Amino acid sequence: MSSRYSLQFGGPPSWRRIPPITRAVLVLVAAGYLLSLAAPGAAFWLVLAPGAVLAGQAWRLLTYAVVNVSIGAVLVDLLLLWQMGGELEPRWGSRRFGAFLAAATVLAGALGLLVGGGAGLSPTVLALIFAWMLEGPSQRLLFFGVFPMTRLGFAALAFVLVVFSELEATRSLPRLLFVLGGLPVAWLFVRGPRGGGPRFPRLRSPFRRRRFTVVDAGRDFRVH
Repeated sequence: MSSRYSLQFGGPPSWRRIPPITRAVLVLVAAGYLLSLAAPGAAFWLVLAPGAVLAGQAWRLLTYAVVNVSIGAVLVDLLLLWQMGGELEPRWGSRRFGAFLAAATVLAGALGLLVGGGAGLSPTVLALIFAWMLEGPSQRLLFFGVFPMTRLGFAALAFVLVVFSELEATRSLPRLLFVLGGLPVAWLFVRGPRGGGPRFPRLRSPFRRRRFTVVDAGRDFRVH
């Protein structure tokens, strides 16, 4: 008797098997959390501050992601990054996966400048969840060996929890622009022209020379 769907264990890989980009981000986020506890003044140079970015401190568009003062948020973000990064990076390749994380972080940071800045890995992790979901929305699995669900169901649950927790913490709808800012990058990398999604047709130039073949037709000497 064959089952229509196969449940797969979705646990994260062991530390030695974690791909290099995912491992590096895990270490940086953990180090950023420890820095925010031990030296808050030094961590201030990493957070997303609109005035500082406009003054030329462009590195903040990336480094804000490693600064977080909430141990709960850090643990959840690290766990999701460990799980999904360990799955997507081997499939995409480290170069493409690193470009995806950087682009999602920078775009969310740029949008965060419009709402007063911010910090934390949540925008990047949400973009990662969205990309992971788009790779197989209907795929069923046992997430961490406990809850059977589809990737689409898990992504919807994650978005609801993040949105309500953000609204509860900030009471600001515009802040969602920052938290959800990396989602267009996820769509582009998975469904866009470079991600295996719909590709744009190549336009033919009216001035392009057409190829022709000369065929010897015997006595008629006709050219085709």
